[in-house]
Amino acid sequence: MARIHLLDERTANQIAAGEVVERPASVVKELVENALDAGARRIVVEVSGGGRDLVRVTDDGIGMVPEDARLALQRHATSKIRSAEDLNTITTLGFRGEALPSIAAVSHLELITRPHDQLAGYRIVVEGGQIVAEGEHGCPPGTRVTVRNLFYNVPARLKYLKTSATEMAQIGDVLTRLALANPEVAFRFHSGHAQVFATPGSGDLMAAVTALLGREIAKELIPVDYRSDAAWIHGFVGRPAIARAGRSHQYFFVNRRAVRTIAARYALEEAYAHLLPGGRYPVCILFIEVEPREVDVNVHPTKAEVRFQREREVRAAVYQAARQALGAALLIPGTSISPGGEVRVPDREEEKAALRRGWVPPGAGRPGEGGGRAAPPPWQGSAGGAGAQTAAREPVRTYLPPGGLQAALAEKASKEVAAAGAPALDLAGASFVPRPQDPAELIRSLRPLGQVHRSYIACDGPEGLYLIDQHAAHERIFFERLYAAAEEQAAAVQRLLFPLTLDLTPAQMAIWRENAALFAESGFEAEPFGGNTLLIHGVPAGLGTDHVARLVCDFLDRLQEEQVPPGTPVTERRRRVLAAMAACKAAIKARETLQPEDIAALLQDLAACASPETCPHGRPTIICVSVSELEKRFKR
Repeated sequence: MARIHLLDERTANQIAAGEVVERPASVVKELVENALDAGARRIVVEVSGGGRDLVRVTDDGIGMVPEDARLALQRHATSKIRSAEDLNTITTLGFRGEALPSIAAVSHLELITRPHDQLAGYRIVVEGGQIVAEGEHGCPPGTRVTVRNLFYNVPARLKYLKTSATEMAQIGDVLTRLALANPEVAFRFHSGHAQVFATPGSGDLMAAVTALLGREIAKELIPVDYRSDAAWIHGFVGRPAIARAGRSHQYFFVNRRAVRTIAARYALEEAYAHLLPGGRYPVCILFIEVEPREVDVNVHPTKAEVRFQREREVRAAVYQAARQALGAALLIPGTSISPGGEVRVPDREEEKAALRRGWVPPGAGRPGEGGGRAAPPPWQGSAGGAGAQTAAREPVRTYLPPGGLQAALAEKASKEVAAAGAPALDLAGASFVPRPQDPAELIRSLRPLGQVHRSYIACDGPEGLYLIDQHAAHERIFFERLYAAAEEQAAAVQRLLFPLTLDLTPAQMAIWRENAALFAESGFEAEPFGGNTLLIHGVPAGLGTDHVARLVCDFLDRLQEEQVPPGTPVTERRRRVLAAMAACKAAIKARETLQPEDIAALLQDLAACASPETCPHGRPTIICVSVSELEKRFKR
């Protein structure tokens, strides 16, 4: 008797559901992605009991005829691809045809759908993968999928679920990413009878960011727009002031698909390497547009990860994009300067008004396509003949036009809101985040007044009282000198009269041998002295000998714990880390008395630095207490 046999379809669907439907957030993700692929412009998500009791997704997409609705509940039935070759140019979020049957296999599911050119809709009810009822049904155009009693027939998976609050947090994160990726779509998210969030769907990425992440984050974002041969990077990065203790506020989108990408994350954090202290992570909303043939979206069961064909070039593009944006923004806290052209954040009343005017319930009519949308990348071709699905996947571009962002945003918002049949918002007179002056010019204009607590240098400046952290400032100066010399392999070496001996562990000695050239170009002259002992003959000029042993051991320990993506160039990063650690040891310390000539020299050297606003570890070197703040404190 044969021992191997084919599984029946119901069992196969339950097994497939284990990969596709991990938790309620997976259900929400799959259903909303289907709605987006169907060209929906308005999506309502309702959840109850953390998604276990109810998940309902309603959209105004193209809908389905009865035959397609039945096929959609069968595995590997899809309208997105016809052959394996289509995977090379896939632009839709879904394509496997597994989501709906997998969800239906582990829940009670109701599907109601109606194409826009049909008078009646169609309803199908599925329980545990079996159709139990179907027939014509009155409904507005679009599709509504209701999922109840998730995992009712898989007790082990049901037991695995976390608390309702935890599952709700996961659902909220999934929807936030989908809404950020599609600012031209109006999202509404309800938990029970309460509205969690709503986005206007105007196509303005900043409006979506404000609605989803809040004004405090939105007003601290810096626009990004960078192109290379491999990728186009656009969106926003956050100022160091809003850095987080984790990576939960890092949003990456590859061809409008929310993904986890270690390569892009690593490149972003490298760009902030000396702007943030340890344990703090930058905020970003970054769109990475690459040719579909050069990215594999089929490497993960839930399509949460992608692989780039030109990973090194994409990583470099993300790094350069972030560095370019950060370089254009001054990072001295507290200064007050003349208005310039940065991103405008709508106030709360404008958000509410836009939502009231721009929202039309699903099925009550579809707006025309907005005239303010940019053309897609060259590889996407024309939307003609591709229908609503292709149009819905066009990238949202963030331009920085020569005429100023303020006027462009006002014009763009007016066009898009008008296209939606709503009155335009008057953005022309709105206030923008100020653009600061050149930091070097500012530092040169300061007049030193003396030391505060032998730790901070007080200066009179154009906007009020400036305080400079003498340790952080000297640290920045020493770091840039040491790093530049190491890059040019011209570091000045201070020869030691009596060599230092340093006992290392076997692991540390192995790491030192691997990085001996890095130490040498940074100004360290050392050689093995038998076993695991290191003999140090010279150190970088200005470093001194008091902290050499601690510095070398700390750096080797850091390299031992270092984790980087395979194939990532590490020499430059390690050179920066070593220079930063050496600068911290060599710099003037707090509670050290400085003479007037020392202070003048320190300010002169700081003004000559490439990034004088922060120390190499990301702490600010200078802050300003404005005249208005002083007057307020003195009640004038």
